[in-house]
Amino acid sequence: MSGELGTYIVSWQVLAADTHPSRGAFGFVVGQPSANPYSGLAGAPEIGTAAPLGLALQALARWVHFAGFALAFGAVAYGVLTKRDQGFNRVIGTGIALLVAAEPLALLSQLASLSFDGDTAIAVLGSSFGRLLGLRLGAALLAWTLLATGRAWPLLAIGGVIALLDGGSAHAIPGLAGAGQLLVAVHVSAMGMWVGGLVAYVIAPDPRFARYAAATLGMAVASGLLLALAHTAFPAALVTTDYGRALLLKVVVVAVALVAAVIRRRRLELVAAIFIVAAATLLAALPPSR
Repeated sequence: MSGELGTYIVSWQVLAADTHPSRGAFGFVVGQPSANPYSGLAGAPEIGTAAPLGLALQALARWVHFAGFALAFGAVAYGVLTKRDQGFNRVIGTGIALLVAAEPLALLSQLASLSFDGDTAIAVLGSSFGRLLGLRLGAALLAWTLLATGRAWPLLAIGGVIALLDGGSAHAIPGLAGAGQLLVAVHVSAMGMWVGGLVAYVIAPDPRFARYAAATLGMAVASGLLLALAHTAFPAALVTTDYGRALLLKVVVVAVALVAAVIRRRRLELVAAIFIVAAATLLAALPPSR
């Protein structure tokens, strides 16, 4: 029995139904403490429930994905608005390439958040995360094949599908389930149409963009506010949690974007949009504060 005494380290990892990974470790002692080569796991730095590297890669993967979504489908929508059949193919193609690149980066971020081993990789690919990854990658490749046709509406339909898939990988909202996923899809779509439209406007300005920007930005702000209320315990969580502080930063930058939109300083609005996307991707990676 003496061989069973000493310090034990328990390491755990969970891949949630909404695809967000969590891991941790704790130790306990039986009898007398002893040296344990895994003791460092219990004191490893974490942000939320992910290691810093995992969180950073999650945020980067989401940024690449959303940048691709905005460039691809926002530029398509702007082309429909301005009745330009051609002229944005390079922007759209860049967006689709980013959508494809985001998926292996997302897989890497999951493994960095859990562990780099074969069993974990198989478990991740067989989970809801793996299924959503495959579907998003397939949708991006389909969009690539349709780009040569020059037809806007099939591309926009694929964008809607990807937005719904993004809703499936968002933080779960207790009590809302499917409605919460739909709200996320609306928010992603509105943000993408606004940001991508801004990029296209800077390339080829058109006066009709004003109403388009007001509609898409307004929908993005309204849906984002509903998501913030669902995920955050106001008002204390805004300054006491990482999620709340990132949300507060996003609110400040959204205010700047709204002012820029009102005075029609589109380049300033685009700069603000880039920072909003960065804050949004960080929020998507951090655990909610409710």
